[in-house]
Amino acid sequence: MQGIIKSYLSDKGYGFIKGDDGKDYFFHGSSFNKNDIAKIADEARLKFEAVATPKGYSAKKCILINPAETATYVKPDRFFTIESGSKKGWELLERGDWIVHGTSEGSPAAAKEELVNNASRTGANALCDVQYYKTTGSSGNYNFTIHNYKGRITVLGKKNACSKYKLEDMVGINKQANTLKVLFEQEAKDAKARRNKKWLWIILGVIPIAIISSTLAAGLLTLAWLILGEPEQPENWLERG
Repeated sequence: MQGIIKSYLSDKGYGFIKGDDGKDYFFHGSSFNKNDIAKIADEARLKFEAVATPKGYSAKKCILINPAETATYVKPDRFFTIESGSKKGWELLERGDWIVHGTSEGSPAAAKEELVNNASRTGANALCDVQYYKTTGSSGNYNFTIHNYKGRITVLGKKNACSKYKLEDMVGINKQANTLKVLFEQEAKDAKARRNKKWLWIILGVIPIAIISSTLAAGLLTLAWLILGEPEQPENWLERG
C-alpha cells in the first residue's frame, strides 16, 4: 500500500497517513527504519503495510519512497511567543543568541506587540522563554508603570515534502541580529558626531557674543540645548544573552 503522511507529531512520535485507498492509517515512528525517522515529513509519499486493528487501521513497515524530498520545511503562519523553550508540533531549527525586548507605558498588549515587531526584524518567527515584567518610570513627582516583555529569538519549522524552503533558507537570525546591532551602534556614533559638530559651530558663534554679553550668550546656549535635545542612544531592544 502507498499513501501520503497527513501529519506527524515528532514530540509524540506518531502520526497519520492518508492511504491511496482513502483510509486514514495511524503510524508510530518506530514503524520506520532508524535512518528514516529523522526524515519523516508531512506530505511525504511512502509505502507501508496496512493492518486492521480493533482500534482502527494502522501502518507498519513504513518506507519513504523518496527521502531526499523531505529535506524542506514550512514556516508557521503566525508569530509564536512561547514561555517555554519549545512549541508543540514544531521543530526548533535555530535557537538565537539574542534577547529582544518590548516596552510600553500603555499596556502589556502594546509591549508584547512591540516585542514581536522587534523580533521580526531579526528574521525570527518565534520567541521562546518569553517573560513579562514591570518597571517604574517617573516624570517630576509622578511615577508610572512601564510594561515589559523579553524573549529569545527563535526559528521554528515543520518538515513538509511539498515546501520550497530548505534549512538554509530558514535559519540565519543570529547573523541578522548581529548586523542590526552593529548598525544601531554606528547610527548612534554618526548622530553623536553630527551633534558635536553642531555644538562646535554654536560655541564658535557664541564666543563673540559672550564678549559683549555673558547673559545673552548663556541664553543662546540654553536655547541650543533645548533645540538639539539629549544625545541619541543606540536602540537598546536587542542584546546578546
